[in-house]
Amino acid sequence: MTTVSIALKRSTGNFWVDTGLVVLAHGLGEGDHTIDRVRSWVLDQLTQKTGKKGLYYDLASGQLREYEKTNWVYPTNLFIKVAGAAGKKVSIGGATYPTQPPIFDLKLDLTKKPGTCDICGEDAPLTDAKMWMLPLLVDPDKFGNFYPGLKRGTRLCARCALAGAAAYVGWLWKAQGQDALHIFVFHSELGLLAELHRTVLRPWIQARQDKGGNAPTAFSGPYVHETALGLLLALFSHAHSSDVLDPEGRELLAGLLGTTPAPPPPITLYAITGKPGQAFQMTALREFTRLHHLFRLYERWLDVVSRLDNNRHARVVNIFGQFRAQRQGKWETLWRDRIAWAVLTFDDPFPGVAEFLYEVQAREENRRPLVEGTLQILETYAREVMGMDEQFQRTLAGFGHHLGEKAYEQKEMGLLYDLRNAKNPEAFYRVLNDAQFRLETNVPEALLNIEKGERIAGMSWLRVKTILSIYAMNAYLRKERREPTQEG
Repeated sequence: MTTVSIALKRSTGNFWVDTGLVVLAHGLGEGDHTIDRVRSWVLDQLTQKTGKKGLYYDLASGQLREYEKTNWVYPTNLFIKVAGAAGKKVSIGGATYPTQPPIFDLKLDLTKKPGTCDICGEDAPLTDAKMWMLPLLVDPDKFGNFYPGLKRGTRLCARCALAGAAAYVGWLWKAQGQDALHIFVFHSELGLLAELHRTVLRPWIQARQDKGGNAPTAFSGPYVHETALGLLLALFSHAHSSDVLDPEGRELLAGLLGTTPAPPPPITLYAITGKPGQAFQMTALREFTRLHHLFRLYERWLDVVSRLDNNRHARVVNIFGQFRAQRQGKWETLWRDRIAWAVLTFDDPFPGVAEFLYEVQAREENRRPLVEGTLQILETYAREVMGMDEQFQRTLAGFGHHLGEKAYEQKEMGLLYDLRNAKNPEAFYRVLNDAQFRLETNVPEALLNIEKGERIAGMSWLRVKTILSIYAMNAYLRKERREPTQEG
Protein backbone atom coordinates (compact mmCIF):
# COMPACT_ATOMS: atom_id res chain seq x y z
CA MET A 1 0.00 0.00 0.00
CA THR A 2 1.29 3.44 -0.92
CA THR A 3 2.77 5.42 1.95
CA VAL A 4 3.79 9.01 2.54
CA SER A 5 6.69 10.17 4.66
CA ILE A 6 5.91 12.84 7.25
CA ALA A 7 9.08 14.63 8.36
CA LEU A 8 10.08 18.07 9.57
CA LYS A 9 13.53 18.05 8.00
CA ARG A 10 12.92 20.01 4.82
CA SER A 11 10.53 22.87 4.16
CA THR A 12 8.62 23.00 0.89
CA GLY A 13 8.74 26.81 1.01
CA ASN A 14 4.95 26.96 0.69
CA PHE A 15 3.43 28.37 3.88
CA TRP A 16 0.16 26.49 3.40
CA VAL A 17 1.67 23.04 2.80
CA ASP A 18 4.32 23.51 5.51
CA THR A 19 1.58 24.31 8.01
CA GLY A 20 -0.15 21.08 7.00
CA LEU A 21 3.06 19.08 7.43
CA VAL A 22 3.39 20.46 10.95
CA VAL A 23 -0.21 19.49 11.71
CA LEU A 24 0.33 15.94 10.40
CA ALA A 25 3.57 15.55 12.37
CA HIS A 26 1.80 16.59 15.57
CA GLY A 27 -1.27 14.46 14.91
CA LEU A 28 0.29 11.28 13.53
CA GLY A 29 3.97 11.54 14.38
CA GLU A 30 6.90 11.68 12.01
CA GLY A 31 7.57 8.63 9.87
CA ASP A 32 5.94 6.64 7.06
CA HIS A 33 2.14 6.39 7.08
CA THR A 34 -0.28 4.84 4.63
CA ILE A 35 -2.24 7.28 2.50
CA ASP A 36 -5.49 5.82 3.85
CA ARG A 37 -4.46 6.41 7.45
CA VAL A 38 -3.44 10.02 6.81
CA ARG A 39 -6.60 10.69 4.83
CA SER A 40 -8.78 9.15 7.53
CA TRP A 41 -7.14 11.24 10.24
CA VAL A 42 -7.56 14.46 8.24
CA LEU A 43 -11.23 13.61 7.62
CA ASP A 44 -11.81 13.15 11.36
CA GLN A 45 -10.40 16.63 12.00
CA LEU A 46 -12.37 18.37 9.24
CA THR A 47 -15.82 16.80 9.54
CA GLN A 48 -18.37 16.99 12.34
CA LYS A 49 -21.90 15.93 13.19
CA THR A 50 -24.34 18.80 12.63
CA GLY A 51 -27.03 17.72 15.09
CA LYS A 52 -29.58 17.61 12.24
CA LYS A 53 -31.33 14.42 11.17
CA GLY A 54 -31.89 12.93 7.74
CA LEU A 55 -33.49 9.79 6.28
CA TYR A 56 -32.03 7.10 4.05
CA TYR A 57 -33.58 3.99 2.55
CA ASP A 58 -32.03 0.80 3.95
CA LEU A 59 -31.94 -1.68 1.04
CA ALA A 60 -31.42 -4.65 3.39
CA SER A 61 -34.51 -4.03 5.53
CA GLY A 62 -36.57 -2.13 2.99
CA GLN A 63 -37.24 0.64 5.51
CA LEU A 64 -36.48 4.31 5.96
CA ARG A 65 -33.91 4.88 8.68
CA GLU A 66 -32.75 8.04 10.43
CA TYR A 67 -29.14 9.21 10.53
CA GLU A 68 -27.31 12.26 11.91
CA LYS A 69 -26.00 14.54 9.20
CA THR A 70 -22.29 15.29 8.78
CA ASN A 71 -20.61 18.31 7.18
CA TRP A 72 -17.22 19.96 6.86
CA VAL A 73 -16.40 22.15 9.85
CA TYR A 74 -16.81 25.91 9.39
CA PRO A 75 -15.08 27.74 7.75
CA THR A 76 -13.41 24.79 6.00
CA ASN A 77 -16.74 24.15 4.27
CA LEU A 78 -16.25 27.37 2.29
CA PHE A 79 -13.26 25.73 0.59
CA ILE A 80 -14.04 22.01 0.57
CA LYS A 81 -17.13 21.32 -1.53
CA VAL A 82 -16.75 17.53 -1.79
CA ALA A 83 -20.18 16.10 -1.01
CA GLY A 84 -20.65 12.86 0.89
CA ALA A 85 -21.34 9.80 -1.27
CA ALA A 86 -24.95 8.78 -0.60
CA GLY A 87 -25.16 5.69 -2.82
CA LYS A 88 -28.01 5.15 -5.23
CA LYS A 89 -31.16 7.24 -4.95
CA VAL A 90 -34.65 5.75 -4.66
CA SER A 91 -38.07 7.41 -4.94
CA ILE A 92 -40.71 6.59 -2.35
CA GLY A 93 -44.05 8.36 -2.22
CA GLY A 94 -42.81 11.12 -4.51
CA ALA A 95 -39.70 11.83 -2.35
CA THR A 96 -36.11 10.86 -3.17
CA TYR A 97 -33.87 9.24 -0.55
CA PRO A 98 -30.22 8.10 -0.53
CA THR A 99 -29.57 4.43 0.10
CA GLN A 100 -26.89 5.06 2.72
CA PRO A 101 -25.85 7.88 5.05
CA PRO A 102 -23.53 10.14 3.01
CA ILE A 103 -19.91 9.04 3.37
CA PHE A 104 -17.36 11.86 3.25
CA ASP A 105 -14.01 11.19 1.63
CA LEU A 106 -11.09 13.00 0.02
CA LYS A 107 -9.99 10.89 -2.91
CA LEU A 108 -6.53 10.98 -4.43
CA ASP A 109 -6.33 9.86 -8.05
CA LEU A 110 -2.59 9.28 -8.36
CA THR A 111 -0.77 8.66 -11.61
CA LYS A 112 1.03 5.37 -12.04
CA LYS A 113 4.04 7.08 -13.59
CA PRO A 114 6.04 9.31 -11.21
CA GLY A 115 6.52 13.00 -11.96
CA THR A 116 7.87 16.12 -10.27
CA CYS A 117 5.66 17.64 -7.58
CA ASP A 118 5.08 21.35 -8.20
CA ILE A 119 5.39 22.13 -4.48
CA CYS A 120 8.17 20.00 -2.98
CA GLY A 121 10.03 19.00 -6.16
CA GLU A 122 10.08 15.27 -5.26
CA ASP A 123 9.58 12.55 -7.88
CA ALA A 124 6.42 10.64 -6.97
CA PRO A 125 3.02 9.66 -8.33
CA LEU A 126 1.02 12.88 -8.80
CA THR A 127 -2.54 14.12 -8.62
CA ASP A 128 -4.15 17.22 -10.11
CA ALA A 129 -4.65 19.75 -7.33
CA LYS A 130 -8.20 20.28 -6.15
CA MET A 131 -9.40 23.19 -4.09
CA TRP A 132 -9.57 21.08 -0.93
CA MET A 133 -5.86 20.36 -1.27
CA LEU A 134 -4.53 23.82 -1.98
CA PRO A 135 -6.96 26.75 -2.17
CA LEU A 136 -4.06 29.13 -2.81
CA LEU A 137 -3.47 27.68 -6.25
CA VAL A 138 -6.59 26.31 -7.75
CA ASP A 139 -9.47 28.72 -8.24
CA PRO A 140 -8.63 31.79 -10.36
CA ASP A 141 -11.49 33.75 -8.78
CA LYS A 142 -10.10 33.16 -5.32
CA PHE A 143 -6.39 32.44 -5.00
CA GLY A 144 -5.44 31.69 -8.58
CA ASN A 145 -3.00 34.57 -8.99
CA PHE A 146 -0.73 33.36 -6.20
CA TYR A 147 1.25 31.20 -8.64
CA PRO A 148 0.34 32.70 -12.04
CA GLY A 149 3.02 30.70 -13.84
CA LEU A 150 1.23 27.37 -13.42
CA LYS A 151 -1.12 27.75 -16.39
CA ARG A 152 -1.39 24.00 -16.98
CA GLY A 153 -2.74 23.39 -13.49
CA THR A 154 -0.95 22.23 -10.38
CA ARG A 155 0.25 18.67 -9.77
CA LEU A 156 0.99 17.45 -6.28
CA CYS A 157 2.45 14.36 -4.69
CA ALA A 158 0.28 12.56 -2.13
CA ARG A 159 2.18 14.05 0.81
CA CYS A 160 1.72 17.67 -0.33
CA ALA A 161 -1.93 17.06 -1.25
CA LEU A 162 -2.74 15.61 2.16
CA ALA A 163 -0.71 18.28 3.92
CA GLY A 164 -2.72 20.87 2.00
CA ALA A 165 -5.90 19.42 3.49
CA ALA A 166 -4.36 19.24 6.97
CA ALA A 167 -3.46 22.95 6.84
CA TYR A 168 -7.11 23.76 7.56
CA VAL A 169 -6.51 22.30 11.03
CA GLY A 170 -3.53 24.57 11.66
CA TRP A 171 -4.78 27.95 10.47
CA LEU A 172 -6.00 30.79 12.63
CA TRP A 173 -9.25 32.39 11.49
CA LYS A 174 -11.52 35.22 12.51
CA ALA A 175 -15.03 35.75 11.12
CA GLN A 176 -16.91 39.04 11.04
CA GLY A 177 -20.32 37.54 10.34
CA GLN A 178 -21.08 37.75 6.63
CA ASP A 179 -18.81 40.77 6.16
CA ALA A 180 -15.39 39.16 6.19
CA LEU A 181 -13.35 36.09 6.99
CA HIS A 182 -9.69 36.54 7.95
CA ILE A 183 -7.16 33.70 7.75
CA PHE A 184 -3.72 33.81 9.37
CA VAL A 185 -0.83 31.42 8.72
CA PHE A 186 2.67 31.71 10.19
CA HIS A 187 5.70 30.46 8.27
CA SER A 188 9.42 30.07 8.91
CA GLU A 189 11.95 27.24 9.04
CA LEU A 190 9.93 24.04 9.32
CA GLY A 191 11.22 22.79 12.68
CA LEU A 192 10.75 26.23 14.18
CA LEU A 193 7.23 26.42 12.78
CA ALA A 194 6.48 23.06 14.43
CA GLU A 195 7.70 24.38 17.80
CA LEU A 196 5.65 27.56 17.36
CA HIS A 197 2.52 25.49 16.79
CA ARG A 198 3.26 23.08 19.65
CA THR A 199 4.25 25.51 22.38
CA VAL A 200 2.48 28.76 21.42
CA LEU A 201 -0.30 28.55 18.86
CA ARG A 202 -2.07 25.36 19.96
CA PRO A 203 -2.38 26.37 23.65
CA TRP A 204 -3.29 29.91 22.61
CA ILE A 205 -5.95 28.77 20.14
CA GLN A 206 -7.45 26.28 22.61
CA ALA A 207 -7.91 29.10 25.08
CA ARG A 208 -10.26 30.84 22.64
CA GLN A 209 -12.75 28.84 20.58
CA ASP A 210 -16.10 30.24 19.46
CA LYS A 211 -18.17 30.62 16.32
CA GLY A 212 -16.38 33.88 15.54
CA GLY A 213 -13.04 32.14 15.10
CA ASN A 214 -10.11 30.54 16.88
CA ALA A 215 -7.76 33.52 16.55
CA PRO A 216 -7.57 35.55 19.78
CA THR A 217 -7.43 39.22 18.81
CA ALA A 218 -7.20 42.44 20.79
CA PHE A 219 -9.75 43.88 18.35
CA SER A 220 -11.01 42.97 14.90
CA GLY A 221 -13.09 44.29 12.04
CA PRO A 222 -13.95 43.66 8.41
CA TYR A 223 -10.50 44.78 7.16
CA VAL A 224 -7.35 42.71 7.09
CA HIS A 225 -4.78 45.14 8.54
CA GLU A 226 -6.76 46.10 11.65
CA THR A 227 -7.45 42.45 12.45
CA ALA A 228 -3.82 41.46 11.82
CA LEU A 229 -2.68 44.19 14.23
CA GLY A 230 -5.26 43.02 16.75
CA LEU A 231 -3.94 39.47 16.42
CA LEU A 232 -0.31 40.50 16.88
CA LEU A 233 -1.05 42.73 19.88
CA ALA A 234 -2.86 39.83 21.53
CA LEU A 235 0.10 37.54 20.78
CA PHE A 236 2.70 40.05 21.98
CA SER A 237 1.05 40.27 25.39
CA HIS A 238 2.11 36.67 26.12
CA ALA A 239 5.84 37.12 25.42
CA HIS A 240 6.82 38.09 28.98
CA SER A 241 3.95 36.82 31.11
CA SER A 242 0.98 34.63 30.30
CA ASP A 243 -1.78 32.67 31.98
CA VAL A 244 -2.08 30.56 28.80
CA LEU A 245 1.47 29.69 27.74
CA ASP A 246 3.91 27.69 29.84
CA PRO A 247 7.52 28.89 30.32
CA GLU A 248 8.69 26.97 27.23
CA GLY A 249 6.08 28.69 25.07
CA ARG A 250 6.90 32.14 26.43
CA GLU A 251 10.63 31.53 25.91
CA LEU A 252 10.11 30.50 22.28
CA LEU A 253 7.80 33.43 21.60
CA ALA A 254 10.21 35.88 23.20
CA GLY A 255 13.06 34.48 21.08
CA LEU A 256 11.05 34.79 17.88
CA LEU A 257 10.23 38.39 18.73
CA GLY A 258 13.82 39.34 19.44
CA THR A 259 13.92 39.81 23.20
CA THR A 260 16.98 37.57 23.63
CA PRO A 261 20.58 38.60 22.82
CA ALA A 262 20.70 36.24 19.80
CA PRO A 263 19.31 37.58 16.49
CA PRO A 264 15.68 36.55 16.11
CA PRO A 265 15.00 33.84 13.53
CA PRO A 266 12.82 34.94 10.62
CA ILE A 267 9.10 34.48 10.99
CA THR A 268 6.39 35.66 8.62
CA LEU A 269 2.67 36.19 9.08
CA TYR A 270 0.45 35.71 6.04
CA ALA A 271 -2.91 37.43 6.39
CA ILE A 272 -5.73 36.64 3.97
CA THR A 273 -9.17 38.19 3.90
CA GLY A 274 -12.30 37.83 1.84
CA LYS A 275 -16.06 37.54 1.94
CA PRO A 276 -17.69 34.31 3.12
CA GLY A 277 -20.77 33.06 1.32
CA GLN A 278 -21.45 29.89 -0.62
CA ALA A 279 -17.67 29.94 -1.13
CA PHE A 280 -14.82 32.24 -0.15
CA GLN A 281 -14.04 35.26 -2.32
CA MET A 282 -10.55 36.49 -1.47
CA THR A 283 -9.98 40.24 -1.55
CA ALA A 284 -6.45 40.54 -0.13
CA LEU A 285 -3.35 38.57 0.80
CA ARG A 286 -0.70 40.37 2.83
CA GLU A 287 2.74 39.33 4.09
CA PHE A 288 4.29 40.77 7.26
CA THR A 289 7.93 39.96 7.95
CA ARG A 290 9.23 42.50 10.50
CA LEU A 291 7.40 41.15 13.52
CA HIS A 292 10.38 41.55 15.86
CA HIS A 293 10.65 45.25 14.94
CA LEU A 294 6.96 45.69 15.64
CA PHE A 295 7.35 43.94 18.99
CA ARG A 296 10.14 46.34 19.98
CA LEU A 297 7.78 49.21 19.24
CA TYR A 298 5.11 47.50 21.33
CA GLU A 299 7.53 47.31 24.27
CA ARG A 300 8.32 51.01 23.90
CA TRP A 301 4.60 51.78 23.85
CA LEU A 302 4.17 49.87 27.10
CA ASP A 303 6.85 52.05 28.67
CA VAL A 304 5.22 55.22 27.35
CA VAL A 305 1.79 54.46 28.83
CA SER A 306 3.05 53.03 32.12
CA ARG A 307 2.34 56.30 33.97
CA LEU A 308 -1.26 56.31 32.69
CA ASP A 309 -2.44 52.79 33.36
CA ASN A 310 -1.44 49.84 35.52
CA ASN A 311 -2.71 47.58 32.73
CA ARG A 312 -0.34 48.87 30.09
CA HIS A 313 -1.35 46.35 27.42
CA ALA A 314 -5.03 47.28 27.77
CA ARG A 315 -4.13 50.95 27.34
CA VAL A 316 -2.21 50.27 24.11
CA VAL A 317 -5.10 48.17 22.80
CA ASN A 318 -7.56 50.94 23.71
CA ILE A 319 -5.43 53.52 21.89
CA PHE A 320 -5.37 51.58 18.62
CA GLY A 321 -8.89 50.27 19.03
CA GLN A 322 -10.44 53.75 19.29
CA PHE A 323 -10.35 54.57 15.57
CA ARG A 324 -13.91 53.57 14.71
CA ALA A 325 -17.35 55.16 14.58
CA GLN A 326 -20.99 54.13 14.55
CA ARG A 327 -22.48 54.36 11.08
CA GLN A 328 -26.09 53.26 10.51
CA GLY A 329 -26.04 50.97 13.52
CA LYS A 330 -22.71 49.33 12.64
CA TRP A 331 -19.12 50.04 13.54
CA GLU A 332 -17.11 51.53 10.67
CA THR A 333 -13.40 50.85 11.20
CA LEU A 334 -11.86 52.09 7.96
CA TRP A 335 -9.70 54.60 9.88
CA ARG A 336 -8.38 51.88 12.18
CA ASP A 337 -7.46 49.72 9.21
CA ARG A 338 -5.65 52.62 7.54
CA ILE A 339 -3.64 53.35 10.70
CA ALA A 340 -2.97 49.63 11.27
CA TRP A 341 -1.69 49.32 7.68
CA ALA A 342 0.76 52.17 8.32
CA VAL A 343 2.01 50.62 11.56
CA LEU A 344 2.36 47.10 10.13
CA THR A 345 4.28 48.38 7.10
CA PHE A 346 6.24 51.04 9.06
CA ASP A 347 4.67 53.84 7.05
CA ASP A 348 3.07 57.15 8.12
CA PRO A 349 -0.03 56.77 10.36
CA PHE A 350 -0.59 60.53 10.85
CA PRO A 351 -2.88 61.15 7.82
CA GLY A 352 -5.26 58.46 9.06
CA VAL A 353 -5.23 59.88 12.58
CA ALA A 354 -5.90 63.40 11.29
CA GLU A 355 -8.80 62.23 9.13
CA PHE A 356 -10.37 60.40 12.08
CA LEU A 357 -9.88 63.34 14.44
CA TYR A 358 -11.34 65.95 12.07
CA GLU A 359 -14.01 63.91 10.28
CA VAL A 360 -15.24 61.81 13.21
CA GLN A 361 -14.25 63.05 16.65
CA ALA A 362 -14.72 66.76 15.94
CA ARG A 363 -18.05 66.27 14.13
CA GLU A 364 -19.83 64.08 16.64
CA GLU A 365 -22.50 65.53 18.90
CA ASN A 366 -20.51 64.41 21.93
CA ARG A 367 -17.09 65.57 20.73
CA ARG A 368 -14.07 64.08 22.42
CA PRO A 369 -10.28 64.07 22.04
CA LEU A 370 -8.08 61.08 21.38
CA VAL A 371 -7.60 58.53 24.15
CA GLU A 372 -4.96 59.76 26.57
CA GLY A 373 -1.57 58.37 25.58
CA THR A 374 -2.31 58.35 21.84
CA LEU A 375 -0.09 61.32 21.02
CA GLN A 376 2.75 59.96 23.17
CA ILE A 377 2.63 56.64 21.30
CA LEU A 378 2.56 58.47 17.98
CA GLU A 379 5.54 60.59 19.06
CA THR A 380 7.50 57.44 19.87
CA TYR A 381 6.58 55.98 16.49
CA ALA A 382 7.59 59.21 14.69
CA ARG A 383 11.02 59.24 16.33
CA GLU A 384 11.87 55.57 16.02
CA VAL A 385 10.33 54.73 12.64
CA MET A 386 10.12 58.03 10.76
CA GLY A 387 13.34 59.56 12.15
CA MET A 388 11.66 62.72 13.43
CA ASP A 389 13.91 65.10 15.38
CA GLU A 390 12.93 65.07 19.05
CA GLN A 391 13.52 68.77 19.64
CA PHE A 392 11.44 69.75 16.63
CA GLN A 393 8.79 67.33 17.82
CA ARG A 394 8.61 69.17 21.15
CA THR A 395 8.32 72.49 19.33
CA LEU A 396 5.50 71.16 17.15
CA ALA A 397 3.67 69.64 20.12
CA GLY A 398 3.96 72.78 22.22
CA PHE A 399 2.81 75.12 19.48
CA GLY A 400 0.00 72.78 18.39
CA HIS A 401 -1.29 72.52 21.94
CA HIS A 402 -1.18 76.30 22.38
CA LEU A 403 -2.86 76.85 18.99
CA GLY A 404 -5.70 74.47 19.85
CA GLU A 405 -6.41 76.04 23.22
CA LYS A 406 -6.35 79.59 21.80
CA ALA A 407 -8.68 78.48 18.98
CA TYR A 408 -11.09 77.12 21.59
CA GLU A 409 -11.00 80.35 23.62
CA GLN A 410 -11.69 82.42 20.47
CA LYS A 411 -14.21 79.90 19.07
CA GLU A 412 -12.08 79.51 15.94
CA MET A 413 -12.44 75.80 15.11
CA GLY A 414 -12.74 76.81 11.45
CA LEU A 415 -9.15 78.02 11.54
CA LEU A 416 -8.05 74.50 12.50
CA TYR A 417 -9.93 73.05 9.52
CA ASP A 418 -8.21 75.64 7.31
CA LEU A 419 -4.90 74.40 8.70
CA ARG A 420 -5.71 70.77 8.10
CA ASN A 421 -7.03 71.44 4.57
CA ALA A 422 -4.06 73.51 3.35
CA LYS A 423 -3.07 72.10 -0.06
CA ASN A 424 0.36 73.69 -0.51
CA PRO A 425 3.03 75.49 1.54
CA GLU A 426 1.64 78.92 0.61
CA ALA A 427 -1.79 78.02 1.99
CA PHE A 428 -0.15 76.50 5.09
CA TYR A 429 1.78 79.70 5.85
CA ARG A 430 -1.27 81.80 5.11
CA VAL A 431 -3.18 79.94 7.85
CA LEU A 432 -0.28 80.38 10.28
CA ASN A 433 -0.25 84.08 9.47
CA ASP A 434 -4.00 84.29 10.15
CA ALA A 435 -3.46 82.50 13.46
CA GLN A 436 -0.99 85.16 14.58
CA PHE A 437 -3.59 87.91 14.18
CA ARG A 438 -6.85 86.14 14.99
CA LEU A 439 -5.52 84.16 17.95
CA GLU A 440 -2.83 86.62 19.03
CA THR A 441 -0.14 83.96 19.05
CA ASN A 442 3.43 83.70 17.76
CA VAL A 443 4.55 81.04 15.29
CA PRO A 444 7.84 79.32 16.28
CA GLU A 445 10.75 80.22 14.05
CA ALA A 446 11.47 76.54 13.39
CA LEU A 447 8.20 76.30 11.42
CA LEU A 448 8.99 79.34 9.28
CA ASN A 449 12.25 78.03 7.88
CA ILE A 450 11.29 76.13 4.74
CA GLU A 451 14.11 74.22 3.09
CA LYS A 452 14.84 72.92 -0.38
CA GLY A 453 12.19 70.50 -1.60
CA GLU A 454 9.50 72.20 0.50
CA ARG A 455 10.78 70.62 3.69
CA ILE A 456 10.68 71.89 7.26
CA ALA A 457 13.26 70.57 9.74
CA GLY A 458 14.09 67.83 7.25
CA MET A 459 10.47 66.71 6.91
CA SER A 460 7.88 67.21 4.21
CA TRP A 461 5.84 70.36 4.89
CA LEU A 462 2.74 68.20 4.44
CA ARG A 463 3.74 65.88 7.26
CA VAL A 464 4.54 68.85 9.49
CA LYS A 465 1.15 70.38 8.73
CA THR A 466 -0.66 67.08 9.40
CA ILE A 467 1.03 66.51 12.75
CA LEU A 468 0.51 70.12 13.81
CA SER A 469 -3.19 69.91 12.93
CA ILE A 470 -3.53 66.77 15.08
CA TYR A 471 -1.97 68.45 18.13
CA ALA A 472 -4.13 71.54 17.63
CA MET A 473 -7.49 69.80 17.22
CA ASN A 474 -6.81 67.38 20.05
CA ALA A 475 -5.96 70.29 22.37
CA TYR A 476 -9.15 72.08 21.27
CA LEU A 477 -11.30 69.03 22.03
CA ARG A 478 -9.53 68.32 25.30
CA LYS A 479 -10.07 71.88 26.54
CA GLU A 480 -13.70 71.77 25.40
CA ARG A 481 -14.12 68.52 27.33
CA ARG A 482 -12.70 70.08 30.50
CA GLU A 483 -14.64 73.35 30.36
CA PRO A 484 -17.99 73.30 32.24
CA THR A 485 -21.08 73.95 30.12
CA GLN A 486 -23.14 77.08 30.67
CA GLU A 487 -25.92 74.96 32.15
CA GLY A 488 -23.42 73.25 34.45
